[in-house]
Amino acid sequence: MQEDENAKAEILYAQGNYEEAVSAWEKAEEVLPHSFAKCYKKGIALRKLCRYDEAASALEKALLLEPNNADAWKAHALVCSQMDKNAQAIASSEKALALDPYNARTWIIRGFALHQQGQYEKAVESYARAIECNPLGADGRRAWNNRGAALDNLAKHEEAIESYEEALLIDPFDIYAWNNKGVALGVLARHEEAISCFLKAIRIEPEYATAWKNLGLAYQSMHRDNEAEEAFIRAEELGL
Repeated sequence: MQEDENAKAEILYAQGNYEEAVSAWEKAEEVLPHSFAKCYKKGIALRKLCRYDEAASALEKALLLEPNNADAWKAHALVCSQMDKNAQAIASSEKALALDPYNARTWIIRGFALHQQGQYEKAVESYARAIECNPLGADGRRAWNNRGAALDNLAKHEEAIESYEEALLIDPFDIYAWNNKGVALGVLARHEEAISCFLKAIRIEPEYATAWKNLGLAYQSMHRDNEAEEAFIRAEELGL
């Protein structure tokens, strides 16, 4: 019966039905011994359900069974990051990188945790390593955008803008890169260019509240008060 539950869990997991997959695995655990694959997949499913403490526990069980599995360390690092346990996220990501130093996503996870700790220079270096591993695609775009954010925190706004532009070359519909580029331009008092960036983000995603608010601030900086007020009202309507 428990073997049936385990097989059922695997099917449900493959279908993306994570809640029921976890329930099936928990029934199977009453008799069947833990396996790496089950603990690892259960951890991933729990993370997708935002049950982060349980996800970390499942992944730690997986790592007891296979301590040299880079993917499990990366998954553990991501869960720790999502729980704002950034020191643990850095430690787990570094264990993953010792086993697989060419994984762009792990470098991004490490960079984000360093960023959250205010270690911006190290975050920039981590994002740069991610870009070396995968300069294009989703990971490349994310790394360029995050690198820009870290550079902005170091007041290196021109370099940050260059990073956002690299992200936009990969994906010109990235609303976050357009917004971030606009913020950096605004800091440099290049308000017309900033407005153009915020408007591009809004055209792509009309309900992007942060871009509406930043658009209002840019209009305000140019004393275009009526337009600023309209943008602020729209941002408020969207929850900001």
